[in-house]
Amino acid sequence: MIYNYIVKYKKILLILLLLVLLLATFYLINKSSYKNQSPPKKEPEISTNKAPEEDIIVDYPKPNDLVTSPLIVKGKARGTWFFEGSFPVTLYYGLGGDEAIDTYATAKGEWMTEDYVEFETTIEFPDPYDPTGVLVLSKDNPSGIPELGGQLRFEVRFR
Repeated sequence: MIYNYIVKYKKILLILLLLVLLLATFYLINKSSYKNQSPPKKEPEISTNKAPEEDIIVDYPKPNDLVTSPLIVKGKARGTWFFEGSFPVTLYYGLGGDEAIDTYATAKGEWMTEDYVEFETTIEFPDPYDPTGVLVLSKDNPSGIPELGGQLRFEVRFR
C-alpha cells in the first residue's frame, strides 16, 4: 500500500525533496556569509577635556555631577554636530541603566557653521533606583556612516 502511494506521487515527492535541498543550501550559504562579515565599527568617543580641537564641550553637567530632574544640559558644539539645528541626547538610568530617555539638544544660534554653537536641552526623569546614570550626547548623523558619527558619554549621579 505504501509502495503504491510512493509510485503514485513519485513526482510530487521528488519535487518536495529537491525544494527542501534547495532551501537547506540557501540557508547554509547565507549563514556562512554572515560569519565572514566584520563586526560593525563603534562610533569614536570624544574625550571630556576642553582641548581647542574638541567638537563638543558640556558646561553642565560635568562627569560625576549630582543631578536632579529636570536636568538641564548646556554646552557648545561645533555646527557639524547638528542636523536641522539639533542632535540626539540620551539619559540612561535605573538598575544597570536599563531605562532611557531620548531627547534632542537644540542650537541656541546659527548652527550651519563649523564654529561652536551653544546648545541646551531639558530632561525630566523619575526617581531612579540606581544612584548613577549615563548621559550620552551623539553627533547627529543622518547618513548613518560610522566614520561621520561621534559621541560623548559620561556618568552622572542622582540625588
